[in-house]
Amino acid sequence: MYDSSNLITKMKFKPWFKKILYTTLVISWCTGLSYYIANNWFMIDGEFGPEKQPWQYNVLMLHGAAAFIMLMAFGSILTHHVPNVWRTKRLRKIGITLTSFIVIQSLSAYLLYYLANEFIRDITSYLHLIIGLSLPLALILHIIIGKKKPFKKQ
Repeated sequence: MYDSSNLITKMKFKPWFKKILYTTLVISWCTGLSYYIANNWFMIDGEFGPEKQPWQYNVLMLHGAAAFIMLMAFGSILTHHVPNVWRTKRLRKIGITLTSFIVIQSLSAYLLYYLANEFIRDITSYLHLIIGLSLPLALILHIIIGKKKPFKKQ
């Protein structure tokens, strides 16, 4: 048995943590999409022909910085939020999906940074893009379902 009122308190995030998490998620999402669009569709004429936008590398650095902060927040979520919610047997499917998305994003980011094989890099890039675009939706669903689904007494 668990005390649902105490557990609910342990599951909720502090307002400052939510602000950091949501702000870095928005920054990461916007910079990732901006980089992808600039990298694929907005070349400029350079001295030796078409070249990439000069600002897109700064956007990519900001994207990486936001991702590092999100990884630190994810570590906190894994140690505090996940174990407390797991005991309630609530939202496991969407929680596992959300956690899997974050793990896939982390691994694919690592591969994009270090991978030399262009074919696998292209596949990894699209995987990173699709999961990255889907991540906010999965988080919003997780929050909405979590607020609507009542606790069951055990």
